[in-house]
Amino acid sequence: MAPFFIQVSASLVNALMNHALRNTGGDLAIGAFGIINSFSTLIIMGIVGLNNGMQPIIGYNYGARQNDRVLKTLRYGIIIATLATTLGGLCAELFPRQLARLFTSDSELIELTAHGMHICYALFVVVGGQIVVTNFFQAIGKAKISIFLSLTRQLIFLVPFILIFPPIWGLTGTWMALPCADIISTAVASTMLYFQIKKLKQPQAPALRV
Repeated sequence: MAPFFIQVSASLVNALMNHALRNTGGDLAIGAFGIINSFSTLIIMGIVGLNNGMQPIIGYNYGARQNDRVLKTLRYGIIIATLATTLGGLCAELFPRQLARLFTSDSELIELTAHGMHICYALFVVVGGQIVVTNFFQAIGKAKISIFLSLTRQLIFLVPFILIFPPIWGLTGTWMALPCADIISTAVASTMLYFQIKKLKQPQAPALRV
């Protein structure tokens, strides 16, 4: 259900974003968001693949009460995902026009995309860890927490920001909604992970062997 809700909420957010962008920046702003979204999707797809590889490892060792292996896998996953989003964020911040030229030759659209990238990717570094933590709760059978975390970044926080920021700051406010949702959802995920790790580190009886 967690991946399902991610896809559904992403569709809703894209519709709201396109509406806000049309009102604050017109068709060019929608085109810029398409480029920004395409680049971030390329990075996130790699993290989704990482999650798919981690999930059976975490699930098996969690069931076997090998919590040290669970935490080790989680740590490696967060590090790798964070490196991926850090690299992607740096590329977007340092070479936004070059990335935009891969999708269009329109000079006005390139400049608008570059402006949007500078804002949208300002806190992209935290996204990788948030996605991995969401998948971690799914892997250990805590579906409700995983679904909640999957909705925080894509729906619970982002949608209100999309509705509130554009009337105040225009197109810049629309771009700002993304990094603001990223950092708050990551803070929520980090808090839940902290308490879950404390539970995993508590001594437990060994699993029964058949």
